[in-house]
Amino acid sequence: PTSELHVSESGDDGTGDGSPGSPLRSIGAAVDAAIPGTAIVVHAGSYAGEFLSNLQGTALAPMWLGGAPGEAKPVIAGGGEGLHLQRARFAVIHDLIVTGATANGINADDGGDVNDVSASQFVVFEHLEIEDIGSGGNQDCLKLSGINDFVVRNNSFQSCSVGGSGVDMVGCHHGVIARNTFALGGNAVQ
Repeated sequence: PTSELHVSESGDDGTGDGSPGSPLRSIGAAVDAAIPGTAIVVHAGSYAGEFLSNLQGTALAPMWLGGAPGEAKPVIAGGGEGLHLQRARFAVIHDLIVTGATANGINADDGGDVNDVSASQFVVFEHLEIEDIGSGGNQDCLKLSGINDFVVRNNSFQSCSVGGSGVDMVGCHHGVIARNTFALGGNAVQ
């Protein structure tokens, strides 16, 4: 990364600048302030789910969103979806716990732009723990729609909805799913 933005439970979206001494409070505020090459460092604590539509790096300057090195993984808890990533590109989502969402744990999609293969592309999901997701219907731990050139590795998917999947893919191409663990109520990969 060429820069960092810090997020902390003690941060403030109104007065924080994202520095270690003046962190932001929400992941969404950090994503909105980030530019290609930024690492969004989420410190240990509990955070609300977020809809994120600006997580777009470049081939030479990807973006990172994940926990702080040497700390407990931050927890994205409750709500409809833990994280909804719309039109993410050249991004690494890592070292987070997502739990208790009533819909999907993480939902990543192309924003409905099915004819644009680069709408959501080159996204890596790694070292995530997604657990206790859904209410018994078709809710998934990791829902991917229209994602191209993606990697899902070294994650744990537990207690996904009985009608859902650990990893569900619709209209996705050129993906790698490797070294994950599944302890599910539903399907592992669909």
